[in-house]
Amino acid sequence: MADKFYRPTYLKVDLDAILKNYQVLGKLQPNKIVMPVIKANAYGMGSVNVGHFLRKNGAEFFAVATLDEAIELRMHGIDTKILILGVVLPKDINKAIQHRVALTVPSLAWLEEAIKSLDEDLEKDLWLHVKLDTGMGRLGVKSAEDYQKVVEMIKAHRHLIFEGVFTHFAQADEESPHTAEQYAIFEKWVNSIPHPPYIHSQNSAATILFDAPICNMVRPGISLYGYYPSKYVEEQTNAELYPCAEWETEIMDIKQLNVGDTVSYGSTYTATQEEKIAILPIGYADGFPRMMQGMPVEVNGHQCTIIGRVCMDQMMIALPEDENFNIGDKVTLLNRNHNGPQSLNSFAKQQQTINYEVLCRIGRRVPRIYEPEKEFDIVNELQK
Repeated sequence: MADKFYRPTYLKVDLDAILKNYQVLGKLQPNKIVMPVIKANAYGMGSVNVGHFLRKNGAEFFAVATLDEAIELRMHGIDTKILILGVVLPKDINKAIQHRVALTVPSLAWLEEAIKSLDEDLEKDLWLHVKLDTGMGRLGVKSAEDYQKVVEMIKAHRHLIFEGVFTHFAQADEESPHTAEQYAIFEKWVNSIPHPPYIHSQNSAATILFDAPICNMVRPGISLYGYYPSKYVEEQTNAELYPCAEWETEIMDIKQLNVGDTVSYGSTYTATQEEKIAILPIGYADGFPRMMQGMPVEVNGHQCTIIGRVCMDQMMIALPEDENFNIGDKVTLLNRNHNGPQSLNSFAKQQQTINYEVLCRIGRRVPRIYEPEKEFDIVNELQK
């Protein structure tokens, strides 16, 4: 391990937990294909390694957000089907064809421009999934008529393949009639013409809570990594998810403070008694934000409060009196519990955000250690 990185701050990723979640989600939606969403570097867990692991365990179709993400997977030997959920510029569709990835059709206008950009000399097919905007208010055609026009245009071109149709739910993670309303629109539009091979609408929340009988594929994202999309979803299901991430560092230095000594930028912490503090080699450049000041981390079973402002590369914690701490002691920043002071939910609450964002912000200079280590060992982006 020491040869792979030189700062004792790392993210441990439990691949077996991801596999368990993949299997749990599949059982919730039997007879449907599970298309793991591994965009945003697999929500911070490492898309190449997660992709290879799931491919080995049966995954045949992945979803990403951008063409760059799809090309990264191809460059690292992932040969499954890949769908890009976001918009690829029409001028870049030939690159998508070269890398054998499926694209989203967000509008009739996009398709018209894409056809103009198509290099007929490639003599290769382009797979397309038509996005329907049923109430998300984002990408997608807005009516059954436009959907029919898009599909007619696709079928009229010899190198375009109508492979799928999908939508995205806006409120599946909360108690709302909106999901059922969106689904009713989706079902009506999809049934207005012959079905393509793949029909999908269910994100993590809908995969767990909502039945969509017209669909034959689900697209779990955050749940694949062991986290519920919301408290509402967690409370409404008996399905157990297994958090996959554990973020750790070590005590780098220990310092004695005297009464009146201050800590970090702005001198926002002043010692009111003699005390010991520890300096940790992690900061906001790693995705651990300044607003975490005042939150606890765990050291040797003790909850130790972050004091002073979190710096770019370091932060400080107060050490309990009458306890023995040493340089090199392990510090747990994020554990694999659903609740509690080091849970992802606590992180998100302190940062006034959602668990998705916390994971995605964990920086590239934080090495990922994959368990079981025999699978992928350690990935340090700075040494690639």
